[in-house]
Amino acid sequence: MDASGLDFQTLFSLLNAGASPSVSSEDLASRISSRLSPPTAGSVTDTDGVCLCLTLCERITARLSAQSLPQDVSVYYEAVMGSLGEMSLMEKLISLLDCQEQLVSHLSAKCMSAYVISDVCMTGSISSLWRHTCAEVFHRSDPDVLRKLLAALDASLSCLHTSLLSRDSMKPHQAQMTKLNRTMCAFFDLLEVLSAARMRCGVCSSVFVESRGLLDVMRCDAEYFVKKRALLLLKRSLVRRAGEDWALGDVRSASREDDGLNEDVRVVADVVLREVKAGWLQDVPVKDQPSFFGGNCDAGVGGAWKDGVMLRALSLILLKSLEISIQSPGERGKVDVQLYLSELMSFLRRHGTLMSPDAHSCSWVTSVFAEQDDDMIESSKALILLYLQHKHRSSSGPVCLWGCNPHCHFISFLRSISFDRTVLLDFLISTETCFLEYCVRYLKLLRDDWTGFCTSCSHVGDGNAPASDTSETPESAQTDVTAFSRPSTGSDVTASPVLRLVDYGSSDESEEEESGCDHHTNRNVRNSEGDLGRTEVESTDVSECLFDKVLVCLEELKMAITRLHNRGLFPYNPASLLKLLNDVEVKKSLVG
Repeated sequence: MDASGLDFQTLFSLLNAGASPSVSSEDLASRISSRLSPPTAGSVTDTDGVCLCLTLCERITARLSAQSLPQDVSVYYEAVMGSLGEMSLMEKLISLLDCQEQLVSHLSAKCMSAYVISDVCMTGSISSLWRHTCAEVFHRSDPDVLRKLLAALDASLSCLHTSLLSRDSMKPHQAQMTKLNRTMCAFFDLLEVLSAARMRCGVCSSVFVESRGLLDVMRCDAEYFVKKRALLLLKRSLVRRAGEDWALGDVRSASREDDGLNEDVRVVADVVLREVKAGWLQDVPVKDQPSFFGGNCDAGVGGAWKDGVMLRALSLILLKSLEISIQSPGERGKVDVQLYLSELMSFLRRHGTLMSPDAHSCSWVTSVFAEQDDDMIESSKALILLYLQHKHRSSSGPVCLWGCNPHCHFISFLRSISFDRTVLLDFLISTETCFLEYCVRYLKLLRDDWTGFCTSCSHVGDGNAPASDTSETPESAQTDVTAFSRPSTGSDVTASPVLRLVDYGSSDESEEEESGCDHHTNRNVRNSEGDLGRTEVESTDVSECLFDKVLVCLEELKMAITRLHNRGLFPYNPASLLKLLNDVEVKKSLVG
């Protein structure tokens, strides 16, 4: 039979009955293609015929995707759709989207959606023409169009969370775990896109509300890299950096203040804290650090370095959850910071990531976050708030024993960069971290908690965590606070291993300082066996040196900022920052 004499109603009847017409697949595809080619752009002469062809193409695609046709019939219709693809079906469907007849435009969109989904499922590829058209539409569309489109996806996300991320849903797919792992990673990519859209456009709340599914991934049989992707997505959502690897512009500056977003983030933080309290950390796997290019990783305390990506992600997730939770209305005095940080310290110790038994407990921040500046600054900023929360809840407590002394963190950070004020200046100018916010927050703490800072210098210098809270200095220590303001002796502490971010100690000045510190430390070691009293005096000298080095670094930073600001080279107004740095100098002079 010739295809021109075939009625489309008959084709529908045959398709519904699971049969194929007697014409060849090429002839049928040619007739459908000719009907879908409008004589002029934006208009059609045979609306009914075009609508019938579009509906037929959609039904054929749906039946093929559902695999509900007999084998021979399925082969026939696959050949029809293959021929249509060679006849530029996608291009014709895209042109019909702009048709003035709304029914034709609507049916072409439905047909194109079914065709794209079928193409993805069967071949794993996406039409480059369709992808390019979508990008053009999004680029020239009003932002409200994108908001409406993403909001329409919101209702479907809950079903996807349940069907993909719950442990029960994975049991039937044990035989196809490789495919399921790929699907989950693709879903995580989608969630990150929607998270970024939420921060920029204020849509798609399910990404946050359904965060429990991301935590449940740790307990399922998914591959290790899938669990890592889940943690990274959760971390980026909490710190509001979703899409930072591919989004245009600065994610932080593009983020919008949204009460709904703030509430959803609080929900995520609450879910994380409840799961940690219930023992979730026991389910988080941490493998050995992988080696690349045939090289070897240096052995850590436990025999091998653990996967730093997982450790950083998990640590920051918990710290940000605590920070967000204690900032929630009515929750400031209810969160037991010590309980959660003790759990974190136990987790890190269990995986051998703390530097050594003799290292100061607060050194875990530089140990875990050394390879990721933005995460280290984010965590240090959060720990200041947790420290203040603990002081508000309990006037005393061994904060250093569970690694929560921000003075120790700041001192360790400065030691890791060799007290180089140019590195601090780079951090302040860069938009890649929240260092400005962290610096302002810590300088306020330093101004108001001078005694705690002085005591921390001695404890970090000793390299051992104290048995009591360093923020609460006993009277005997308070009488010696003025001693810390004496001129620098040129010595530093090398009694415990220092993990440096970058080796900045290459200048002549730094070499002189470091050689003096080494000489002084060696002298301490030689004399320690013969004269205990003299060793104690020299230990005090070490603390004084550390104290002076921190304050000299801050003074140099203030002078550098002032010079740049006076010449109009500083990228923002540093008046508030300079005031805090000046307050620190005044505090030192008053104590001295």
